[in-house]
Amino acid sequence: GQCQVVCPNGLDMGKVCLAARQKMVAKGKMPLSAHDFALRDMAFSTGDQCTLARHQPGYDSSRYLFFPGCQLSASAPDHVLRTYEFLRQQLPGGVGLMLDCCGAPAEWSGRQDLFEQGLDRLDTILRQLGSPTVIVACATCYRILRERWPDREIASLWTVLDGLELPETSGNKTVRQVCVHDPCAARAEKDVQDSVRSLLAKMGLQVEETESSREVTSCCGYGGLMSFANPEIARKTVQRRIDESAADYVAYCAMCRDNFAAAGKRTFHLLDLIWGTTDDLSASRPAPDYSTRRENRIRLKKRLLQEVWQEMTSEELSPMRLEISDTVRKLMEQRMVLTDDVRQVISHAEVSGEKMLNQETGRQIARFRPGSVTYWVEYTANESGFIVHNAYSHRMLVVEEGGSGT
Repeated sequence: GQCQVVCPNGLDMGKVCLAARQKMVAKGKMPLSAHDFALRDMAFSTGDQCTLARHQPGYDSSRYLFFPGCQLSASAPDHVLRTYEFLRQQLPGGVGLMLDCCGAPAEWSGRQDLFEQGLDRLDTILRQLGSPTVIVACATCYRILRERWPDREIASLWTVLDGLELPETSGNKTVRQVCVHDPCAARAEKDVQDSVRSLLAKMGLQVEETESSREVTSCCGYGGLMSFANPEIARKTVQRRIDESAADYVAYCAMCRDNFAAAGKRTFHLLDLIWGTTDDLSASRPAPDYSTRRENRIRLKKRLLQEVWQEMTSEELSPMRLEISDTVRKLMEQRMVLTDDVRQVISHAEVSGEKMLNQETGRQIARFRPGSVTYWVEYTANESGFIVHNAYSHRMLVVEEGGSGT
């Protein structure tokens, strides 16, 4: 039969699974490759290209600090910019900004060491900024930061916005009824759930409630890194949830919104409605692929430095020019292969000469193992760079005849 989304006897299965995973990692029984992609993405999100921690321009202290989270920054960077501008206009005492990651992928993968290191680093940054009230857009960040720092002021963006006067452009003229999807991390946050529905009511939208909402809401397939460890179960989880209503969905988690949209469900992010950037196509906009999510984070930091702090930057996003067809990009997305991974493989092959020529097709085939996963790329060179014909990855360790690993 079908598994219960929430144990009817109140047993927190998430904590049970997490404890088991942590023990497996501690005993060396957990395959590192299962969560390799998510952990490398977290490392990227916390790198210099993406992170930022500043007071509001013209202020040497911050009463508030906006923390959008790494996934909203990756999915909808324009919303981060507009939200930060609005908060600066509406809240007194200075509103700082921190682009970073709460460390959820490390916690979910059982890597308690990485999780603690990340939170210690965030703690240091917050202290340097004067320990302001942190306004959090992501439900997972909200849960983690509140559990970690019960004595700190941690506020949900949705509760804060519900206490402010919304822009006149908010709402959607073509949609009158929506179905709210509550992220699984917000199951215990009734105040946040109420604020979301209050915001929708203020915008003239009627809310349809389904069985999987509020304290018994279903996961979107991302929580616990389900989509990385077991993509098929994640797909079924998404499909079961989106089949519950024919209405357009509204999500207030970027990953929920993108996972539903990727499965073909019309889904707005709540900020689409608040900033009035919606039209008939907004709910159907495709989820950005993994490579685009990374580049969005880089571009967001660059735009903030230029537009808010008036600082010029000169980083290049893509030093190697790649030509990749839509078909190959879809395959790369399914296989969790980034354009950066492809660049690493080709760069390694071109420098080291470790590549094979398929004489029938004239294409080069090369591999590279930057971490726990080996990446393979089939490519040819052109005048401006390289054409990528295929790319895939696997978790096996390929061993040379002499016994050395690659």
